[in-house]
Amino acid sequence: MVTTESLQRAYLLHARPYQENRLLLDLLLEEGGRIAAVARAGGRSGPAKRAQLQPFRPLLVGLTGHSSLRTLAQLDAPSLPLPLTGDALFAGLYLNELCQRLIKEGDPLEGLFDSYHQALVALASESPLQPTLRHFELQLLQALGHLPPLHYDAQGVDIVEQQHYAWRVGMGLMATAQTGRGYQGAMLLNWQAQRLADEEQLRQAKHLIRSILRPLLGNKPLHSRTLFEKQRGRHEHSSGR
Repeated sequence: MVTTESLQRAYLLHARPYQENRLLLDLLLEEGGRIAAVARAGGRSGPAKRAQLQPFRPLLVGLTGHSSLRTLAQLDAPSLPLPLTGDALFAGLYLNELCQRLIKEGDPLEGLFDSYHQALVALASESPLQPTLRHFELQLLQALGHLPPLHYDAQGVDIVEQQHYAWRVGMGLMATAQTGRGYQGAMLLNWQAQRLADEEQLRQAKHLIRSILRPLLGNKPLHSRTLFEKQRGRHEHSSGR
């Protein structure tokens, strides 16, 4: 007898056709981390199931199987998808792609599901975009063990607000004597405390996160970022900017 696990909260990161009348799902689970699962999407219930399986929609799922490819046995969508539109939609796609590219299958990463959910809620409520993204990136890299300490440098010396720091791959943050170059100590401390709001500090945090992500993502560009930049270019062209 096949046993179905208890229902747990989940979000769909990505879905694509798989074999006949099936979907291959990439799910982020509250307790199980990122997993792959197959869902039957044929027959009379197929259209309803496909309608439920949407990104940014809170789900309850029950799974069977113990291999790397599970089977979706139960599905409930207790609420509508979080309403992401415009730039917030591209930001949500970016979060999904980061999770897909960086989280190993089956790694539970305690607390990350809640961080992801809170980021989507913030995007849907039209909270400022950049702080929301920077805070989630921080939490994701921290969970993965790839975030350097932001309150002391690579030498173990406490970060000083007025000091500037350079990022060295494989080493971490190093104090630099070049005034106005690198990353402000104040920015690093505010990022750690999730208090980023100043435009210049947000710009620096974005630059630093891209430097940290580059070796983790490899040469394959982020599809969501490419889509966003194309969309922004079309908008600027049509508005004459």
